[in-house]
Amino acid sequence: ATLLSRRYKSITLSFHNYQQHLPAIIGARSSYSSSSAAATPHYQEAAYNTNRDDDQSPPQPFPYESYNPTNPDPNYPSLGPTSKLNLFQSINSALHTSLSTDPTAILFGEDVAFGGVFRTSQNLREEFGSQRVFNTPLSENGIAGMAIGYASVGGTAIGEIQFADYIFPAIDQIVNEMAKFRYRSGNQWSCGGVTL
Repeated sequence: ATLLSRRYKSITLSFHNYQQHLPAIIGARSSYSSSSAAATPHYQEAAYNTNRDDDQSPPQPFPYESYNPTNPDPNYPSLGPTSKLNLFQSINSALHTSLSTDPTAILFGEDVAFGGVFRTSQNLREEFGSQRVFNTPLSENGIAGMAIGYASVGGTAIGEIQFADYIFPAIDQIVNEMAKFRYRSGNQWSCGGVTL
């Protein structure tokens, strides 16, 4: 109970320390904003005011909040031709882009070689080969551990765990290994190329 009490006190002190410095952080962000800052609270000023000159106009919303794809704003930047995709097609397209633009990227996991249970990796093995798209044993902990190891030597690891509920056996690898990898090495190594 004493250890738990100390831990709670430490978390509480950290939170209060954060609250104490929060106005200074937000104030620094809004230092460029208009002269109406005295009338508007700092958090509103930093979040909504996009005016950088000294006019007295009210705070404006973010520029893309009102974007309507059926009636686009002529000032909105064009990103080229688009196509309508469902969620699974979008994931397949993103995986294809990653594998085609990054030669170190590999995709592995449960049943990805034949397209996966949701067909998100369909046709990727045929295009990129069995060395870059392959099945693994049904071991979520092993998939996460392999992803961390591969990313720690500079590769891009894309590990698929079929369902969200299956991530729990890999929590130890994710929380105690991946999340603390850079810290434990004194900022000498990282495993930032992991996608699970």
